[in-house]
Parts: sequence; structure tokens; C-alpha cells
Amino acid sequence: MIVTRRWLNEFIDISDIDDNRLYETFNSIGLEVDSINKLTMPDKVVIGRVVECGKHPDADKLNLCKVDVGESEPLQIVCGASNVVDAEYVAVATVGAVLPGDFKIKPAKLRGVDSFGMICSSSELGLPDMGKGIMILDDSIGELVVGKSLLEYEAFNDTVIELELTANRGDCLSVRGVARDLAGYFDKELKRFSYSARHIMKIGIARELSLHSEGDIECDIKFMLAKPKECITPISMQILLALCGEYKDSVIDSLLSYATHATGVILRAYNADKLRKESGKIDLTLKGEKNSASVLYKDDTQLSVVGIMMNEEYKADINCSEILIEASYTAPEILVDTVADKKLKTDALYYNSSRGSEPDLKFGLDYLQKGADSAGDCEFSEDAVKIIKDRNSKKISVDIPKLNSIIGQEISRTTIHKILSGLGFEISKSSDDRFSVTVPNYRHDISNVYDVAEEVLRIIGINNIVAKPLEIIEKNRLSNEAKLFRKRRDIRQRAVSAGFYEAVTYAFAHSNRLKEYGFAILKDGVEILNPIVDEMDTLRSTLMVNLLESVKRNRSYGKRVIPLFEIGSVFDENRDEQEKISFVFSGEIEEPTITNQGKPTKIDFAEFVARVTSITGELQLRNVDKTPNGLFHPYQCAEVLKDGISIGYLGQLHPSIAEEFDIDITYIAEFDLLPLIGGIKQAEGVSNFQGVYKDLSILVDKNMQYSAIDNTLSKIEDKILQRFFPIDIYSDEKLGDKKSVTVRFYLQSMQTTLSDKDIEQTMQNILDRLSAECGAELR
Repeated sequence: MIVTRRWLNEFIDISDIDDNRLYETFNSIGLEVDSINKLTMPDKVVIGRVVECGKHPDADKLNLCKVDVGESEPLQIVCGASNVVDAEYVAVATVGAVLPGDFKIKPAKLRGVDSFGMICSSSELGLPDMGKGIMILDDSIGELVVGKSLLEYEAFNDTVIELELTANRGDCLSVRGVARDLAGYFDKELKRFSYSARHIMKIGIARELSLHSEGDIECDIKFMLAKPKECITPISMQILLALCGEYKDSVIDSLLSYATHATGVILRAYNADKLRKESGKIDLTLKGEKNSASVLYKDDTQLSVVGIMMNEEYKADINCSEILIEASYTAPEILVDTVADKKLKTDALYYNSSRGSEPDLKFGLDYLQKGADSAGDCEFSEDAVKIIKDRNSKKISVDIPKLNSIIGQEISRTTIHKILSGLGFEISKSSDDRFSVTVPNYRHDISNVYDVAEEVLRIIGINNIVAKPLEIIEKNRLSNEAKLFRKRRDIRQRAVSAGFYEAVTYAFAHSNRLKEYGFAILKDGVEILNPIVDEMDTLRSTLMVNLLESVKRNRSYGKRVIPLFEIGSVFDENRDEQEKISFVFSGEIEEPTITNQGKPTKIDFAEFVARVTSITGELQLRNVDKTPNGLFHPYQCAEVLKDGISIGYLGQLHPSIAEEFDIDITYIAEFDLLPLIGGIKQAEGVSNFQGVYKDLSILVDKNMQYSAIDNTLSKIEDKILQRFFPIDIYSDEKLGDKKSVTVRFYLQSMQTTLSDKDIEQTMQNILDRLSAECGAELR
């Protein structure tokens, strides 16, 4: 990667940093300098203005010019370059100048005509070759003052730095990317860039271009239309491109190369004249497959494999009256795998895209417009047609002690945050010893805490790390059992906080009672041969019967509020063990107090569910046609689901069983334990924008369960639909075989305040889905 000091200074102020320090800094931060060269112009090379140009009297290939260099009389100079006839301002080496290669300029006689100086090409001044002929100057280098030395123009006095990048540093394959690393090291702000084209097309691009998508699109892509008029690559741009090895003869190729090299955005240009149909519109289709590069088509003709190559037949050139500009980003791993799997040919831009190009497409297009406006008159469409892939930013949890152990030195949290923020990382969820870092999309190479440590280390500088003996500390290895113990402890603590008391009962039970209530007992061959007592002649297959015995004892002691829970193992008929958690709540919901006038209410279904879910987290309830065993009330029993998986049952104890145990109204539940404690809930961002509640009342079949409506609503993918819940179910004779269900929806956007149009569109989508899948009608 080649950058120049002048180009870097466009994105970051390095005027106070000399070349030696730049050299040392690049090597320190892992951008190894392959070469650094100071470009300067020879003395006595000045700006001249060609005031007269004619043929040499005695040589067809030579021109006789009179050039004003600010002296009393124009100089007579013989020039062999054919393009001098088109030139006005040129670089002139006057008599006495010494050009590279120790070429001294003296008065000379060429084919019998005196010549006093030389009109120079770029290579004659030590610059890279910039095409045939002499170098024609324009005001892109500054005000053109006849006779002024080129030494006084910044464009001709620059430092060229060639960096040797590792394959993972695709983010530095642009001038701005390199400047971004320097900004992180020097704690400087990147200069803000914004630009609006000078000339905007009157007709919007949406009326000119239609872009369709099919399949899984794995890229971001934007299209703009442009109409170039009399464009010429400015000399300042030519010099930068030439110094960076990106010089192009075509003005269109130059502008694309200029914007890509500066921003890192992958830009291509199509001949829009060839893409238009007879109707005058451009109709394109982007097709994709999961984990594969997307392909752009015009009808059945492939225009490009996005990020890999384009169809050269449709490439734009200077003769185009209209150009379609494409800016794209595809994750590098997808491009590499696609090329390898499909054996695709690649073009020059694949080198950049396969290492990780810049995903900020707007920045690339804006910079291109800035360059095009400097090259001549060019009209651009005001907006872009785009397809953007939804992708989640990568987040890494960083433990500061571990990060410091990787580096080998104590680095303060403040310093770590400052370095990472300077490199474009976002810090969140910070505590004394831990924080979460969001990796910018242009750093695809960062995937774990070791990569984060490397970023901190390279900015601090390896030479600034104090050497010390190797220290090996064995990691504290917690087993899965230890982790499960912690989770059991947490759920116990939540149960106690919710007012439940933990019971510990025997792992044995009475086989006759288990069979009476419909539970399994040990089969022949694995039964208990010598039970302690007859009432403990088998292993328990449920916790609930033993808990009911505990409720009975507490009731006999005069207790009126009896909330109990137990975590323990149960056994199936083959003695296979499974861990469960069971809850029971019997009697009144609280002790008699002055606030309830000594008459507390009895436990009911809603209160029991609220108490249990305060411990377990959100659960889903589903009606059952048949109770799973004889303990549950047939009309107050529900199957319980966690994240769509059935984990047990919950409901009222059958009145006859309550009478048998001589206890008050009682509610019971029993769940598989592992699904409750297996996952870790991820925190989600909170919107700063106001949300709204909207109620929807619908008519559905009288026999339809709410779970069918819930399943339908759960499948709706809408970014502003946050949650929903039923608030009313109503039926009467007037509704016939229908019933009314009212659902409340909470709508909120993470990006903007909701408009009436957004809300109405979402509610209409909900109603359409309910109508299609549940036969719902608006009440």
C-alpha cells in the first residue's frame, strides 16, 4: 500500500509530525515501512505559459514555442512533444537547472534553431511516468503564477511511503484507513468529510433504475447515475495516482481509482447506454445464495459477481454519455470461499475486497463526486438505489486482567478504552474489570480478546513493554457441574426472594400412591428389594406428591400460607434420573394484616403463575385436552413451554386430592430443571424513541385457542413490533360461532420516532397475517 504525506493530510492533520517520526510510527503500529522517499523538484524549474507554438522550420516532429516564464521576453524553446500544441501552462526547466540523472539544461541549437530551456514531462522531473508527452499544468495544484518555482507547490513536494501490509489488514488498503490508524496512535481526530455534487439530475434515479433481489443477498450495494461532460483528470490527481502506482490513462478509470485508493470503497462503472431497455429504463436483478457472493444481472446477462469481477463488455469508457456507478461491500470470507468453490476469475479490485474493503459506501460515492467535480462538469443522481444486508456488529467481552496478562504488563482501563475508541471500536457495558467492545465492520480480522490485546499492544508499542521472566499461572478450570451448581443456587435464591420456602424430601415414595395418581414406578428387575418402610418402596417419579405431604404437615401445624419448592431428582421406570423443580402454593397468598383487614385472599391461578414466572422468567402456557396425571384439575391445567420447548405442567390441584390431603385450595407445578437454567439472557439495546400501544380486536372461530394466534404473531418479522399480549376474550350469542379476542401491541423503533404511516402499515400487516392464517376478521 502506497500513501503520500499530502494525501494523508487530507484526512488527518500531520503537519506537526516530521517524516522520521512517521517512519518510526508506522513500524511501531505494525504497518511496516518498505520505503520512504522525499519528492522534491529541481531548482530553476518554473511554471511557464505557452504564448505561441508553431512547427519547427526544419523538422516535422519538432515544435517551436515561445514560453513566458516571467522574464522580460518569452523564451524560445524547441519541444518534441506532440501535446504541446494543446498546452497553456507547463513545467519549464530554465537554463542552469539540473534534472534527475545529472541532466544539465544549457542553451542549445536544435536543427539550426536556438532553444533556451526545456518543457518537461513528468518522468524528466523525477515523477512517475504520466503518459506520453509533456506535463500540462492546471490550477488544481494552486494558483498558476508564471515564473513561480515548482518547489513552492505542495503537489510537487511530497513524501511517498510504501507500507508492507499483512493479509489481514485490509482496512489499511486505503489512505483514509492508514490515516485512521495514525489518528488512533497520535490521539487525533480524523477530519470530517462531507460533499454534495455541484450538479444534480432533475429526474430521480428511482424513475431511471429498478433494482430487484432474489435469494439471500450477502452484500451491500449502491448505484448512482452520472453524466460526465468534458472531464479531464486534474494534474494534482494525476500526480497522486502516479506516486501511488495507480495512474490510469482514462479519466473515468482515474476517478474510480482515486476514490477507491482514498476511501477503500469498491467502485465500478458500467456503460449505462448499454444497460437501458427500449423503454429507456435500466432493469437489474441481484441474485444470491446463503454464504456466497451475489451476482448482478441484466435480464439473463451477468454483469458482475459483486466484489469479484465485472463483465468487461459493459465497462464504462470516456465515450459513454451516461455511467452507472456501483459501490459495494461483501464480507471477505464470503468472497474468498466463493472464488475457491466456483473457480471464478477475478479482477484487480478483488485484491482489496478479498482482504476487507470499506463498508461505508456513501463515503466512497461522495468522494468520487468530489473528484468528478474537480475534473469537469458531471451531473449525478441525487439519491442512490441500494440493497443493504442486515448484519449484526461483532461484540467481544474483554476481561481487563486477562488482556493485561496477554500483553504482559498492567495497562489502565482508561488507556485501553482510549486506544480502542481511537481505532473506531465502541466501548459499552463497562465495569472495573470487564467491558464489551463492538468491533467496527471494517475490522473483519478482530474476533477474540487476543486480537483486541494485539490492537492495544501495537498502539502502545512493543518497545514500551517492560521485559520480565515468563510466568505460567494455571487457569481456574470450573467444571460443568460447578457451573450448574451456581445456576441451581441462583434459582433457589430467586425462589426464596419470591416468598417460597425450600423443602427437602426423600427420594423414595409409596408405589401405590404414585400408581393411583398416574405416575410411573420402577419396573420389575430394578425395583427396591428392601425398602426402609412400606411407604417408601419405590423411587419417586415426581416431586409433587412428597411436597403435598409437606403441605399437609404444615396445615396441621396451623399454617395458612404455604408456598414450597423443591429441586431434586426423579426416576423413570428404568431408574433413569432427571432433575426437576416443583412448586406448590396452598391457602392464602399472605398472612392476615391490617392492610387486608385480616382477610387475605386465596391463591388463584393468575397469582400462582405470576409468582412462578418471577423465578423462572417468561414462560408460555398452552391448553391441554387431557391432564398429564391425576393431581391436576381438568379445567385449570396448562402445558408450560420455555422458548417453544415443553418443560412441564402447571395448574390447580384437583379438589378431590386436596380433600384427600385435607388441605386448602392449592396450585402445583413441576418443570424440567435444565431448560430453565441452561441459557444466558442477552441484554438488548433500549430505544431512545417513544413507543406506542395499539389494541386490535378480532373475531375468530369460537374453538380456536389463543396459542394459534400467538404462534402466528410470533412469526411476523417487523422491526417496530416489540411485544404483544392478550387483554380480553369475549363471546356471546350475538357473535354466534365466533369470539372476540383483543390483543395489545407495543410498537417502537430503535432509529426514529414512529410516524402514523409506520404504525398503520405494521397494524395492517398484522391484520393481514391473522386473516390469512387464523381466518380473523376485524371486529
